[in-house]
Amino acid sequence: MWSLENPAIKNGILAGIASAVFVLLLYLVNPRWIFGFPSYITTIIIIILMVQSVKAEKKTLEYTAFSDALKPAFLTFVIANLIYIIFYYVLVNFIAPELMDIQKEITMEMIEKMSGFLGEEGTETAIEQIEARNFDFGLKTAAWTFAFGLIFPGFIIAAIIAAVMKDRKPVES
Repeated sequence: MWSLENPAIKNGILAGIASAVFVLLLYLVNPRWIFGFPSYITTIIIIILMVQSVKAEKKTLEYTAFSDALKPAFLTFVIANLIYIIFYYVLVNFIAPELMDIQKEITMEMIEKMSGFLGEEGTETAIEQIEARNFDFGLKTAAWTFAFGLIFPGFIIAAIIAAVMKDRKPVES
């Protein structure tokens, strides 16, 4: 099960590396994009490879139950997420620590844009909270991000893929 012959492992490694390379490209083009809409492409990359893992599993089975589809999809996500979190940790702690300041700046800009909705007092409170917040991405935060990511979006996406790709129950004669 734990070899590169396993499509879920191979696709997980591929998804993790592709996501990391894509984020690195975003950083090189415009670091602010890491925290914006283009960063969601990493999720799309991972989902595509999760689906590929389930398709590969389906080829080996006569009947694919929900659990048969869930395992390769989730394993692909776990591996991809682990590679991505390790890359992101290295990126923001050793390569580009200024990214945490950029993230804080973008968060402040969002609060200011929402000032009409929050009101003057709400905006001031939100800005104070953001200024006091620690944006560091240390080992504890990386571990928490990885663990939480396994549930949302990881397991949820894997379950949706499995539900869509499982075979209908065979009709018993």
